Amino acid sequence: MTKKNWESLIHDTRLSASYTSCSAVNPARTILNSLQEVIKFDRTTSQPSLRHKSFRLKQLDDGVVGGLFGHFHDGTLVVQGIGIQTDSNPSVSSFLKNVPSEVELCGGFTTGDKVEEAQHCFSQFILQSEGKVAFPLLLSCVKNELKAHFLLDGSISGVKYSTATNAQIASAFIYFRTKAEFVIDAETTQQGIKVALANFRQKVLSNDVAFLLPSNRLFLMGATSQKVSGVPGITADHKIKDLLDSEHDNKEYDILLAHMHLKGTKEQGKEYVQSIAPLLRHVRRSFETANIVVKIDVLSQVHRNAKVGSLCNVLSKSVLCGLRLVEESLSHQVSSDKQNISNPEMYHFLPVQSSLFISAMYPKSSSDANLKRQRELLHQSFGYALDQPLFRRSQSYKFPEERASGGPLTNPHEGLNSGVKEGQASVVKGLYSYHHYMQDRFDDNGWGCAYRSLQTIVSWFRLQGYTEINVPTHKQIQECLVKIGDKPSSFVGSRKWIGSTEVSFVLETMLGVTSKILTASTGEEVGSLGSELAYHFQTHGTPIMIGGGVLAHTIIGVDFNRSTGEIKFLILDPHYTGGEDIATITSKGWVGWKDNKFWTKNAFYNLCLPLRPIGDI
Repeated sequence: MTKKNWESLIHDTRLSASYTSCSAVNPARTILNSLQEVIKFDRTTSQPSLRHKSFRLKQLDDGVVGGLFGHFHDGTLVVQGIGIQTDSNPSVSSFLKNVPSEVELCGGFTTGDKVEEAQHCFSQFILQSEGKVAFPLLLSCVKNELKAHFLLDGSISGVKYSTATNAQIASAFIYFRTKAEFVIDAETTQQGIKVALANFRQKVLSNDVAFLLPSNRLFLMGATSQKVSGVPGITADHKIKDLLDSEHDNKEYDILLAHMHLKGTKEQGKEYVQSIAPLLRHVRRSFETANIVVKIDVLSQVHRNAKVGSLCNVLSKSVLCGLRLVEESLSHQVSSDKQNISNPEMYHFLPVQSSLFISAMYPKSSSDANLKRQRELLHQSFGYALDQPLFRRSQSYKFPEERASGGPLTNPHEGLNSGVKEGQASVVKGLYSYHHYMQDRFDDNGWGCAYRSLQTIVSWFRLQGYTEINVPTHKQIQECLVKIGDKPSSFVGSRKWIGSTEVSFVLETMLGVTSKILTASTGEEVGSLGSELAYHFQTHGTPIMIGGGVLAHTIIGVDFNRSTGEIKFLILDPHYTGGEDIATITSKGWVGWKDNKFWTKNAFYNLCLPLRPIGDI
């Protein structure tokens, strides 16, 4: 890549004026200085630990080539994701429609045996990506070692980098979720769909739209004029972080909702008066039309220090990206079955340990089984293994306005430390909800602990996308056991206990999930199962139900020092009877790490280890 080409790339990406002016003097040095701060490291550790997308490069096969997705602001480039070229989708730039607007292609990556091959791979990637790469940044993974490079004038220069935590990225960016709904009348052909949406796209491009931020009662108008109204004291020159009530102080992303509105009238100035007679054209032919409700639901990722005046342009761009996905979905449906066109619906996903939202549009009437190929393409395109679901409808991100208040807590164990010296902690993978006594206004105090443990396990399979069934009630669990002949009909409605065996029966019947049963003749013997439990969490990652005597608990992790034998268990205690107060639950030990003395010394224990389906996405 020549210096001239690099300067044109800077211009094409429309970076800030201050950045463009300084890069015009010495673009290579400016970018190189900026990349010294690529992705801030967690400063609590003395050695950098590769996490998120960059770490996943080590899990790819040799010879993989792809693009890097990220965000540039104030001289800092944050790399957040990877896109992999596939036979079905060779252009990585096309993946931009699946990520929030303002996230751009910021370089490329390659895996292979020789660093020298990286330059050629990157050059080929730029050609295949139609030159839509904002930065000459290259990550190469050679012999399990990740390196960053800067390409200029045909040479490779090493670049220092660091890795951000999700919390650090959340503290740097704000997400805007833009919604709109309108109806189009379109001929049921691919061209008809394209024309109808092109007309609406033109309205967005012609500044005939405005955006309302309901939480701030703020109107944004004119992508070019940058008009802001509705909130006293907020102008176009204010920073976006000024729209928030307080500084970012949590691990989650700040997400603001925006509604798009269409202008209902036309300006009637003199320039619009035309002294010509109307011309009508009548074309006689038969065709079919459809009345289609189009729902736009798109995300934008904006730096906190960006100006409020830039928002209208950003949100308009995100709507245009959403229209592209709508057109793809409708065109595909028309080409396969024009008689049954289903309204497309947008879903947003944030895979565990990812800092990049990935969006997908699914036809409303399509079943999960029919969408499997589309999900496979998302896995392959964004570098995720095909060993567990990530993009099923049930796994879509739950925005604050969609979360039920007063429901079970999700992953209350996060942030708790075991205290085992030099131990290896293995904990549940993914999300689950904490179920315990007295929830759902149902009194099961004294007998329902195993039922609650089963509910926690089912919630894990549901939140991971393996099933769409709701978490069963006590009565539904009892009815299931009666149906398979394990219990008499009088069992339904009773207050009788169940154990690990019954839990395995219900999981197999309701979810099609098989389980492994372990036994321990004493509480002390439970401690000898450390290796098996650690292996379970490392491979399957599901919660474990353990029953002994008259008590049942849920094990969601184990920390085990193989040299000293010290072991602790991460326990969800279903015997808690209070409200969903995370401070009380963690401080009082209802969720926490327990040593081997936690188990009753002379009790007999059965453990139910549910096995997740491998390769079912």
